[in-house]
Amino acid sequence: AALAGAASSAAALAGERRLLKKMDSAPLPPGWKPPVFPDGTEVMVPTDDDAQLLVASAGPEDGPTIVLVHGLTSNHHDWGLVAERLIEAGCRVVGVNQRGHGGSTVGHDGFGAERQGRDLGQVLSALALRDVVVCGHSMGGIAALSLMTLAPDAGAERVAGLALIATLSHTDAPDRKLGIHLGNTTPYEKLAHHPRHAAALARWVFGELPNRSLVNAALASNARCPRETRSGAALGLLGYDVRDRLGDIDVPTVVVCGDRDLLTPLSENKQIAQATGGDMIVADGAGHLVIWERPGLVAGAAASLATRIATTTA
Repeated sequence: AALAGAASSAAALAGERRLLKKMDSAPLPPGWKPPVFPDGTEVMVPTDDDAQLLVASAGPEDGPTIVLVHGLTSNHHDWGLVAERLIEAGCRVVGVNQRGHGGSTVGHDGFGAERQGRDLGQVLSALALRDVVVCGHSMGGIAALSLMTLAPDAGAERVAGLALIATLSHTDAPDRKLGIHLGNTTPYEKLAHHPRHAAALARWVFGELPNRSLVNAALASNARCPRETRSGAALGLLGYDVRDRLGDIDVPTVVVCGDRDLLTPLSENKQIAQATGGDMIVADGAGHLVIWERPGLVAGAAASLATRIATTTA
């Protein structure tokens, strides 16, 4: 048994080395560079539980406003490649750092999907933003869906459209609950920060085999997020479920998801699109980090929605 276990471990390590070698020579997406949010202005927005949320803005003041909300362990800079393309399309971009992420503090209420929705509404109110398209990736999509399904005074009236990128309508599935709990264990933390194993693990947030540069950038972004936030924000998603309220969302919606997304599966994103009456855009070959793998597709979907809304409300 011991020999069999050793042989199995050796085979796994050999497979990992082959994977990492392939990643070293994998092609980069066209125009790839480490994402940085475009230069502009930054402000701290207070919430009603004394959190301070860092919000960055860039682009033409008179353009349609796209509010970009990042996912778990991420920050507004990870939207950089999408934001650049949106500005080129004439849009103003507003990057919201969710509580505990990217320079934002946590506040007295801690974490939770409903709290994230209220945060988003309070940012829109504090900055006097109206008729915006909220574009949320992963947990950012959860924040957007939470805002749109909360009480009427939460700020949803300021939203004219939704671009939901690789997101979820619930965390109720047993395997999803298990994954959230396992992600907060010490063995997983050690694996996720191991100099070799972490890269092999991070490969699976992408669809097609990623170049090591993409993987290293994803690991660096994750490492910038405090462990307390990684744990608290993930556990705060337990109990999140808006499936029975998706039909109440009455703004134009577009959903984008990669067909190789293992974290927020395409099948569930299609259900969100159907329930909200939204358009579904499938990113062929992309995984969960579709905002890096297909930034042009994501930006095009959000900009097209904003233009359509501006045209119909003019």
